[in-house]
Amino acid sequence: MARTLVGSNNLFDIMMKIKLTITALFFLLISSTSSAQEIRKNEFRLPDEILGFKVLKCDFHMHTIFSDGMVWPIVRVDEAVAEGLDAISITDHIEFRPRLKEMGAGDSTSMNIAYRLATRAAAAAGIILIPGVEITKEVPPGHFNALFVKDADAFAKHMNPKNPRDGSYIRATLQEAKNQGAFIFWNHPWYQTQNNESIWFPVIDSLYKEGYIKGIEVVNATKYDPVILGWIQSKNLTNIANTDAHSPINLREGEHRTMTIVFAKERTSESIHEALKEKRSISYCNDHLYGDKKYLEEIFHKSIVIETTHDISNNGYLTILNNSSIPFSIKFIDTKNLKFKTFSGGITVPMKGETAVKFINNNEFKKGEEILVGVEVENLEVAPDKGLSTVLILKFN
Repeated sequence: MARTLVGSNNLFDIMMKIKLTITALFFLLISSTSSAQEIRKNEFRLPDEILGFKVLKCDFHMHTIFSDGMVWPIVRVDEAVAEGLDAISITDHIEFRPRLKEMGAGDSTSMNIAYRLATRAAAAAGIILIPGVEITKEVPPGHFNALFVKDADAFAKHMNPKNPRDGSYIRATLQEAKNQGAFIFWNHPWYQTQNNESIWFPVIDSLYKEGYIKGIEVVNATKYDPVILGWIQSKNLTNIANTDAHSPINLREGEHRTMTIVFAKERTSESIHEALKEKRSISYCNDHLYGDKKYLEEIFHKSIVIETTHDISNNGYLTILNNSSIPFSIKFIDTKNLKFKTFSGGITVPMKGETAVKFINNNEFKKGEEILVGVEVENLEVAPDKGLSTVLILKFN
């Protein structure tokens, strides 16, 4: 009896599927092991609400093995849980997917796969998962993120098969994102420019005037550029900050990732989308906040508690308690008749801690009196290289 042999092409397909399955199991083992070991909680603490809006911690730019990242999608969810984030978006490149061949997958693998794989884990963990993609074209510099897309696979038709990053396709690609109702922002404007300088190129100006670009990354990874903060304010764009993580995010205790702080009406994907369109966001990186004064001032005052005591010798003592994960670098500007005993003219209030400083009152303390002390919070920047100016209210009982 003749024996039927499996054809070489079929055998190859079977082996590739086995290889992909093994790869998937390997990355799933890593993520499940992390969960089993109880990822160390490193939550970033801010006031829950300000100005009637919920304060949501978000990272809208990260990658997985389904483009040029190094982690399985579920790992991104675990990281977000460990840091107390509210929302994330996995934004794998649609034109650049080198890991597919390493996994034995084909080019036809759905561009929606990372989002689908992370959906169940995100829902179980209470993380808002926003579908997104990174658009990478050869225009200077041409990296854009599109959030809230409905179908990442639809972008495939807007590529040059011989050169997926062909810059002549940029408008068609961004228009596809716009047709899907996406929110589009410009990533790391300094990337691959001479001297790593952020430049407002003519092509960027055209895309901005045509309504494609709605925001810019003021911070990418750990790099902040004050020039971009100026663009955000002068051109009325949305303030964005993201990790652009490719490798696993490993933070030491007390460290926190770069993130966008969004002020949303509700803790939902729809409310985040509305807030971004309405430009209700600020940036966080390395113990600094960057953004509009009204948001930074409210966060500052809702994060601290001020206590004032004095003795019979006209010595006063100011204690500031900080409930947030941001240390505040405070410089005294207008102290009225009070003389604060500091070496540098200011104090630092540690995150989730407190600092006390002695002062001398040139006048007698009066019961019920309030003195407004002008300060600058140097690490809350309301404009390029300009700290937040506000007042501390000292009450004497």
